[in-house]
Amino acid sequence: MSSELILCVPGLWRDRSDFLGRIITVDPKGQHMFAGGVLADVEAKDHVQAEFEEGIPQLARAFTIAGQGRLPAELLASLNRDPPVAFLHFPLDLTEQRGRILKFCGVLRDAGGLAVKLESSGVAHTWDRWFELLNGSLFDLYCAAVVLVGGDDRYYSCGMHHFGLAECSASRAMPIDAAAELMNQFNFWRIAEHPNLAPGHTFSVSAQSPGFRLEQLPDSLHPSDDLFHNPHGVWRLDAV
Repeated sequence: MSSELILCVPGLWRDRSDFLGRIITVDPKGQHMFAGGVLADVEAKDHVQAEFEEGIPQLARAFTIAGQGRLPAELLASLNRDPPVAFLHFPLDLTEQRGRILKFCGVLRDAGGLAVKLESSGVAHTWDRWFELLNGSLFDLYCAAVVLVGGDDRYYSCGMHHFGLAECSASRAMPIDAAAELMNQFNFWRIAEHPNLAPGHTFSVSAQSPGFRLEQLPDSLHPSDDLFHNPHGVWRLDAV
């Protein structure tokens, strides 16, 4: 399970038959179909594993938490009606899969999907925000998939496994804005520059900023079969 990128898309579909009917009428009509557990682009001979489920518990609450206050009230009101959900499964490589994700998400949006939640990091977006991020810069792509969360004594990132990289953590003794800047810059630097890192190396946001020593640890926050689990571990950043 942890080797997949999974998207959750709720929609105001009456049932499975209504969902199928909407998929086949998305323009250009007849190019897409849902059958046998796959959503297919017939013309391109491309498909992804897909599931249609009803009765997802606490759907609105899950989107509220994952949306981090950014989802509009009218969307959350629609989710309170417990709509059915389509799940799409992609290989766990956001950069490589970006084009396919855009394509198949576009089909679900046009078929009546309401929004999207990335199950493998727990972040939700409106359609406008999702497509803006996926069509944007490399940093936008990072923002689409990675979220910062707080533990008992440390802040952690979640979602770096979508880029084949370890998470990072910083002490909660830091001011929250400083910790967020440190973690976001450290994460994005690794995505953009692919540095060779080793325990004991140091990192700083700028030449004038404090340094942080690196220690690499396994991901102990999430069990190995959890979608949030990062098999690459966690870089712990501690002030020098």
